[in-house]
Amino acid sequence: MRSGPGISYKPLKVIQKKDTVELLETINSNWVKIKHRELVGFTSSQYFKEFEEKTDLIKDDNKQNLNDDNSFYQVLLGFCFVLGIIYFVSKSGKKHRDRYIASTLALFLGIFGFQKFYLGQKKGGIISLLFCWTPFPFLIGLIDFFKLVIMKKKDFNNKYNNTTLKNDSIINYKSFQDEKEELEKNKTIHYNVDNTIIDVNSEILDLSIEKDTAIEVPYWSHTYVYSYNEINNANQQQKNFYKYFRKLFLKGEFVNIQGFTNYAFILYFDLLNDYEDNKDIKLLEERFKFLGEICPKTKSYSLMSLKDLLKNRNDSYSITKLQNLQNSSYQYEYGYSDYDPDEYKLGKKYKDELGLSKQEVAWLNKFRKQSNGFTNIKGCLIAVIKQYIFILKESNKHLNAKDSSITKEVNYFKEKITKFYKTRNNSEQVYYDISYSNQRIESDTYLTIFRRVENSVRKNFGHKKSLSEDFLFYDNNINQEIEKRIGDIIKELIKEFKSQIEEPDILTQVELNGQNVNRWKIEFADLKNSFQIEKKDIFIKGISDLEEANKKCSNIENIFYEASKFISKHDDVQALKYYATYIYYDLNSKKFNNKQLMNSVKKSLFKTEEQLTEFTVIIEELIRTRNIESALESISKIYIPKRKKILLNKTEIKEVEHKHSGTVELLNEYLNEDDGVESKENKEVELAFISSSKKSSIFKPELRINDIQEKLLLKIANNLFLIHQDEVDKFALENGLFKNQLVDSINEICEDYLEGEVLIEEDEENYIIEESYYKEIVL
Repeated sequence: MRSGPGISYKPLKVIQKKDTVELLETINSNWVKIKHRELVGFTSSQYFKEFEEKTDLIKDDNKQNLNDDNSFYQVLLGFCFVLGIIYFVSKSGKKHRDRYIASTLALFLGIFGFQKFYLGQKKGGIISLLFCWTPFPFLIGLIDFFKLVIMKKKDFNNKYNNTTLKNDSIINYKSFQDEKEELEKNKTIHYNVDNTIIDVNSEILDLSIEKDTAIEVPYWSHTYVYSYNEINNANQQQKNFYKYFRKLFLKGEFVNIQGFTNYAFILYFDLLNDYEDNKDIKLLEERFKFLGEICPKTKSYSLMSLKDLLKNRNDSYSITKLQNLQNSSYQYEYGYSDYDPDEYKLGKKYKDELGLSKQEVAWLNKFRKQSNGFTNIKGCLIAVIKQYIFILKESNKHLNAKDSSITKEVNYFKEKITKFYKTRNNSEQVYYDISYSNQRIESDTYLTIFRRVENSVRKNFGHKKSLSEDFLFYDNNINQEIEKRIGDIIKELIKEFKSQIEEPDILTQVELNGQNVNRWKIEFADLKNSFQIEKKDIFIKGISDLEEANKKCSNIENIFYEASKFISKHDDVQALKYYATYIYYDLNSKKFNNKQLMNSVKKSLFKTEEQLTEFTVIIEELIRTRNIESALESISKIYIPKRKKILLNKTEIKEVEHKHSGTVELLNEYLNEDDGVESKENKEVELAFISSSKKSSIFKPELRINDIQEKLLLKIANNLFLIHQDEVDKFALENGLFKNQLVDSINEICEDYLEGEVLIEEDEENYIIEESYYKEIVL
């Protein structure tokens, strides 16, 4: 049951055999409107037998009449049913006639003349139907059956499918000018005829286009074309144009059909019929390609048909051609498809930019690369591509010594897969399994090699994350064998030629540092380890380069904070400049942390309170204005000695001279004594530092940790480096201190030694010590 009177309408339900339905309305000879269990819909009348319901209270004397009526209706319904089938068969025969269907009808239903109606012989069908109660129609059906069985397909098509349209002697084709005059009377669409010369006996096409005089194309609305017989549904003008179109096509002349695809698809089926006669696969191939130039929509259908025909052939050309046609890149390159599978692959994308050879492009087009954060950076991707190509070349050199290559190794595994699948029964399924698996083995093999190369480049570029690089085929034995035959070679070559990887340029560095906010620490550690006081300019330039390479790094401020701490032991001004730069970048970050200089660093940088105050003012001004240039200029003046102006009062000086004239004269006498007079022997003053008696400590002496601090540290260490804050509070009070005072004093002592790290940290209600830090401060 469907939602409307036709097979194109949506199915509503399936009615079971012997179900009873209510007939609501007869739509036409085939379709009726019915009601079945409260659901109303439409269905074909041929599946039902009509009857009228009667009440059980029928008188006995009327029962015989009712049976007679039912018999009459049954005969009538049967007759209508036969007529319906005749109508259906006749209509089906108009669209397309099949020799096997016709012979089947002749054998089993020849008594009703169904084969005559199917083949368009209505008079013969009517005679057989009228005399169906005699044996003559049955004998006619047997005769027709044997005729149809022995008839050739070509002869059948010529006789019953009107393929004689191709014969010039059947249709008196009008001259070109007469046809043009007749077509002007109807609505037509103008187009240009393009002449193209095609050598149908060769694989080389000359598709040069030459414009001819404009002719008119009969309009033909788009319909689905299922066979050549659709030409029977065309009007005479359309049929005439198709003949004209086919004639020019076979001559190799290009005809612009202006989007009326019906003509092209009818020609498509016509070409398939021609192949059944000549069996020339090369000719069909060339004609399909040329048809695709005229109507691109036919390409996919032509390709599918060509594959099916090639699968049934055993000659070497067909086998090789079928293998090539499995490759979508081959299909596009040779005009079998408009879809370019390599459009977004690496080979096509970087062919011109990197000047890649045809082989190098093919290697890169073997797989579809999934994007990731690392290869989304162009400089990283190009470095991987170059190293990938280099490794493949070296691999082929290595394999050539064994009379092999990467391609041969991949083909070896393809053959193994083919043998595996050929053991299956379903030939059609086997074909697609082999095709899919061969493509996967090739694609995944090259992709795995690419990933392994990418991991080596990632490591060289300081990128910590790596990709999975195992061969992951469905069979573990194949994984192990491909690893042994290919994977081990690739690993050795990657290791051997890692120095071949190009260093990232500045743009690549910027992008990498933007992704990995701590990547700068690697280069910063190298600067610290190679630092020499007499070559501190190298360190300063290195920090400047780090700043340039970390423009997109969200942690750029920490570079200058760490640089300030390190250089403070060697250059006061540079240390303050780095700290000011830290503040500047910290102001521009998401969160203003404003980390202060450590006390030990302050003591080494500022000799006077005035210097500290002046620097504090500079930083406050920087925070307010964010003018880093002005701040750096002001920092350079902090350590310049300041001269104080003194205003002298000459009158007071005279009074002092007069009052102390005797003392002045005495001093002058001492000052004017001869330099050769021996002075009294200077007595050396010996300063003795008396150390208080103290037991030896387990902590390094330069830290100067006192007894109370040592006891607390031991207390925490002995408790698995964790202690409750209440215990620390109690311990501090017993020793006349506050909890925070004691903890802060220990952290301040160890801060410089641990390069700014905190020894004792709060963890909710506890204090904890990082064990590695503790080991650094003990002897």
